[in-house]
Amino acid sequence: MTNSYYFKGICVVLLCVEAIAQNVSAPQPTTPDAQVRLGNDYLAQKDYSSAMIWFRKGAERNDAVAENNIGWLYENGWGVAKDYREAMNWFRKAANQGYAEAQNNIGWLFQGGWGVKQDYGEAMTWYRNAAEQGNMRANTNIGFLYSNGLGVKQDYSEAATWYQTAAEHGNVKAQVYLGRLHQNGLGVEQSYAEAMAWYSRAADKGDGEAQNAIGYLYQEGRGVTQDYAKAMAWYRKAADQGNAQAESNIGSLYEKGLGVPQDHSEAEAWYKKAADNTLLPGGIRPPRVIYSPDPGYSEEASKAKFEGTCVLSLIVGTDGNASDIKVAKSLGKGLDEKAIDAIKTWKFEPGTKDGVPVATQIKIEVTFRLK
Repeated sequence: MTNSYYFKGICVVLLCVEAIAQNVSAPQPTTPDAQVRLGNDYLAQKDYSSAMIWFRKGAERNDAVAENNIGWLYENGWGVAKDYREAMNWFRKAANQGYAEAQNNIGWLFQGGWGVKQDYGEAMTWYRNAAEQGNMRANTNIGFLYSNGLGVKQDYSEAATWYQTAAEHGNVKAQVYLGRLHQNGLGVEQSYAEAMAWYSRAADKGDGEAQNAIGYLYQEGRGVTQDYAKAMAWYRKAADQGNAQAESNIGSLYEKGLGVPQDHSEAEAWYKKAADNTLLPGGIRPPRVIYSPDPGYSEEASKAKFEGTCVLSLIVGTDGNASDIKVAKSLGKGLDEKAIDAIKTWKFEPGTKDGVPVATQIKIEVTFRLK
């Protein structure tokens, strides 16, 4: 996810939180069975109780799609009490028949530790089973594990390979993730043009995260002419879908008076919208920066007129302090150290679950830009 903060030519972006939004496999009407098709019709109408009735009829005849869809309803708590263990039971029934969607869903439960002990290795096994059958959601999820070093050695290049396959097959989340890798030069050659191309494909399908990312490129003038009006337009498209990152970015534009008259009350209203809408899987609300002294330029980088981006990984504790700060992507010329020194002084509003502060791992992108 992306939350932007701006300081004297230095842009700091909250890249992601450990509990990143899931790439859920929604029920797919891939069977000619009339009972399952009826269930999907009711599902489209959000009549979950009726959908469950018809899916159960299909499951009585060992229909794998029906079994998977029952699991999906239990996973989301639609028409029934949310029950991850029961969801897993139904996903396994379908997976045992070789149904790829169910295999991907089992992997997702293991990845998140929902209803089972969290196990990235087990998640990877199930994702690979699904990917071997051409399931593009599974490809995307494998890329995510490699990108974040979950259960495997972090490998952005390997992640890019998996994202590329899924993105070319139209998976929207893969397009967004691949765009992010190109934007930051992680595992692929840094290219704002490539990033924009992939973001645009996802944005055309209405993806709010992609729309927000395009807004950021316009705001910072990355690969395009800097244009705050276009940035605001893209942020508003994303915000209309309830995208919290875009809402925060709109707040930032108002706070700084970029492309709009400076308006602190308007900024505060957008920041509040963002806070209200930001809720991660597991019910976690991510940390928010509340005190952020500017990172300085190193003498070496200043003399060389050097610009670029480093990525830091850190844990925001329940006390709002940053710890375990590590360089995820090095920039060099003394700028990594400057970014770390600054973040050591930052204060955060800690992440919370059910109103209780929890330690949360995040990544922060720090872009140094001379103006």
